[in-house]
Amino acid sequence: MKKFLTCLLYGLPVIFFGVCYFLMTVWGEDIIQGAGTAPDVWNDIVGAFRHNSRLSDMYAWTVINFFDFQYSFGVDTIFRLIDVAIATWIIYLLASLILGRWPRLQLKDSLVFALSFLVILVTPHGYTLYRGFSVIHNYLIIGLATVAFGLPFVRSLAGQKVSKMYQKWWFALIIGLIFGMSSNITPIAFLICFVLVKLWQMWRRKSGGKAGRLPAWQWWMLAGMIITVAVAYIFGAGVSTYANNPVYTETYDYLAFSEIFANFGGSLVRVVKHIVVNFGYSFGLILGMAVILGGLAWVTSKVQGRKFQILPTSSSECGVVVGCVVFATIYLLCGSQIMLPVRLALPAYLALVVALGVLVHDWWIRSELTENVAIGVLMAVLMVAMVIIKADFALEYRAQMAQVLTAIEAAPDEVVCISPEIARPKKLPFINLGQDETFAEWALSYMTVYGKEVRVCE
Repeated sequence: MKKFLTCLLYGLPVIFFGVCYFLMTVWGEDIIQGAGTAPDVWNDIVGAFRHNSRLSDMYAWTVINFFDFQYSFGVDTIFRLIDVAIATWIIYLLASLILGRWPRLQLKDSLVFALSFLVILVTPHGYTLYRGFSVIHNYLIIGLATVAFGLPFVRSLAGQKVSKMYQKWWFALIIGLIFGMSSNITPIAFLICFVLVKLWQMWRRKSGGKAGRLPAWQWWMLAGMIITVAVAYIFGAGVSTYANNPVYTETYDYLAFSEIFANFGGSLVRVVKHIVVNFGYSFGLILGMAVILGGLAWVTSKVQGRKFQILPTSSSECGVVVGCVVFATIYLLCGSQIMLPVRLALPAYLALVVALGVLVHDWWIRSELTENVAIGVLMAVLMVAMVIIKADFALEYRAQMAQVLTAIEAAPDEVVCISPEIARPKKLPFINLGQDETFAEWALSYMTVYGKEVRVCE
């Protein structure tokens, strides 16, 4: 029973991501970026670099050309499998950070793996990983780069063993180069966090020289990060093109530096509003789950006559919790020029997932406060339900959109009218489990499908 449940808990997230990426119909932004058209790799890479200077955008713009509007066996099979692998690897690395070692084929470890998956996918942050390929490809790269780069630093902070692979100079340099250009805010937030942690260690040990001495692998990773950040700022778009994008300036209230200098008082009010919203979407969700799961653990401990402790007894685990919370705080403060869309807050949220995971692992799993098999069964039932609902929503939307796409392809005119009553993807409140729509009204004026313009006609 335990072996079967362990395999099930490891396998269900993989199945979920497979359902997401193979049954998905492309959405409007995918088509705008080139889905269903001939690949133009070099121009896509250069265009993405000039647009946003992010490796994630360069990957997303390049890969989407290999995707058809709906999946049928072809070259995109490779990229969809890569998507599944990256998404699964992110969850695996999160579980590794929580456990302080690589997960094994054991029930306790599979519970941590499933917990990492659920804490992301049952919240609005999970939507980032399956809403549409242009977003998926961006934030899978950002998520993986963030967790893979941060892992050895967290290990070192906690006094745990750092993998020998990370200690190889060439590997450390490559990871640093990738991370430095993976996103706009994350490298800057990490660098600030790293400096603060080092200053705190130097103050605590009263020995600046020893505490400030870095192992070689950290020098290589930091050097790689700084090199690509410099390239992005000097030769690319720098922080971003947010200031020129009405989606960000109007919908998400992006505040340019020039506005801050021109109207400091009004800008300060807007920044405070951004901070409240940004912290609410990340810290609010995690704190809510911590209160519920911690409260249940406290009640169960009292009933059983056992002592309940909020923080782990291990100082290394407490260090992981504090380090992740500090990084998330700095990240959200660095992004306070804008009310961050949920997807932009993903790196901060992943750090908070690790912090919550360490606490829940100590409260419930390691302590065996209740039977681990029972917890595993509950998690498995929830994940099976998610897979079924996701597959049902995706298949229904796929069938409806297949008819629409066939009609557009067969239409003789260069401008094709579609009904305003066209199918919309189903979604659940909060958890979502749907996808973004293919023919959203905002996207129609920018896209062509089978070389034809698509318009909504009454």
